[in-house]
Amino acid sequence: MEIKIDCAGYAIAADWYEGKDSARILIVLPGYTSSKAWQKSHAQAMVRDTGTSAIVVDFSGHGNSPFELRDTRPAQHFLELIYVFDWLKQSYPNAVLSVTASSYGGYLAAHLTQYRQFDNLVLRAPAIYRPTTFYDPWSMRIDNHSDYDEEITKYRRDRTSLAKHPFLISAAAFKGQVLVVVHENDGVVPGATTDAYINAFQADSQIAVGCSHTIDKNIIGADLFTSYQDNIAGWLNSR
Repeated sequence: MEIKIDCAGYAIAADWYEGKDSARILIVLPGYTSSKAWQKSHAQAMVRDTGTSAIVVDFSGHGNSPFELRDTRPAQHFLELIYVFDWLKQSYPNAVLSVTASSYGGYLAAHLTQYRQFDNLVLRAPAIYRPTTFYDPWSMRIDNHSDYDEEITKYRRDRTSLAKHPFLISAAAFKGQVLVVVHENDGVVPGATTDAYINAFQADSQIAVGCSHTIDKNIIGADLFTSYQDNIAGWLNSR
């Protein structure tokens, strides 16, 4: 069921999946240029295998939400995440809240740990960006795609710079449990980045064998896709 979440003068789209356990809610965050439609299989698997309800978000400039991507910024998407989180806390004050976030969604979820406490966080091939790009419009990437990607790849491999990222420095203050899912054949998020997340959050980790950055049963095959979902659901069920 699609719902709308009011933000600062506009509303973003989200899909709600009702689970068997009314005391558990999972926020599912897609990656850059992705959408809630792309996360449908993941959300359905988590609802089926953990009993949680799930809300899957379309950030502005994505999917069914307003605005053009080039005119949005990470800071705007982060504020939208705050609105979603606070709406859930107000609507379901006693629920156990968890987040599962892919790539760019993982980057935003890591920011969230600085400002909100929640129970469980699953970072799936989490991306990271230089702190100074938080307020940059995405047009800066879209209009200079090759140069931007070259620069961000260099940053994601720089272990010294990664260790100085503000939300990684502050990660120890987060009281929830964290899992980092490392995609074995990821060409977008290198090991230096996932290592930085694991070390900063003192996180559990899983290696998604045979997986590149993008996860879909049409890409990696149904068996690997099922195993991928089962491993994450198993971790959530153990919390």
